[in-house]
Amino acid sequence: MAISLAAVAGFIDAHLFLHVTSIFVANMSGNMIRVGIEIGDGGWTTAAGSLAALIAFTVGVIVAITHHDHQLRRGRSVRPDRLLVVEALLALTLPVLLIWSDVDFSEPPGAVHGTVIAIGAFAMGIQASALRRVGEIAVATTYGTGTIVRIGEKAALALRRAERVGEGRRSTTVGVLVIVLAGYIGGAAVASALGSSPVLLFIPPAVLSGFAVYVHLDTGFQSEFQQSWARLRGRAPFDA
Repeated sequence: MAISLAAVAGFIDAHLFLHVTSIFVANMSGNMIRVGIEIGDGGWTTAAGSLAALIAFTVGVIVAITHHDHQLRRGRSVRPDRLLVVEALLALTLPVLLIWSDVDFSEPPGAVHGTVIAIGAFAMGIQASALRRVGEIAVATTYGTGTIVRIGEKAALALRRAERVGEGRRSTTVGVLVIVLAGYIGGAAVASALGSSPVLLFIPPAVLSGFAVYVHLDTGFQSEFQQSWARLRGRAPFDA
């Protein structure tokens, strides 16, 4: 599931960056640099678009975390299926808007481009907090910088043969992080290879909807996710 969600993020990120306007909706590190570059170069419209994406992504994270925490406080089950449904609906508006408005790539972004970017970034912010762990391994499905840092940390500890309880879990962690990162890159590669048709953006909401149904029906996944979120929130012991 984490690999597929990462691929969805990479696909949407690459398609919009290549064929709508050169602003990221998932890779916020890239947007922060672009804000600085465009301000320095006098590209105020593009800088504003990148800043809008940063804000929309942050709001998406806040909405997702607030939903999870609200469920826990009320003693209700915490599941990502509702958030995945919301994300799928948001992702569905992207091709609809692009087909309806018939816009071409524009740099700097116009009104429709900015709307698409804001919706996409909001959806990615929700996804970033919808699934945070694979078992006890923290993962990120919408960006790769932190993942690369963690892979480097684990590799350095392995090279130094640093002692650690559960030595086998280090290699497992690296393996999971690498394949999730590969999913993100792979999604971007597929988007680039398939072309510019906005119809292709119907693929991500279909994938998201499928996982939402799976999570809703799989009680085992629901229980594991509930426990994982409780640990993350600090309500149960967790060995980071």
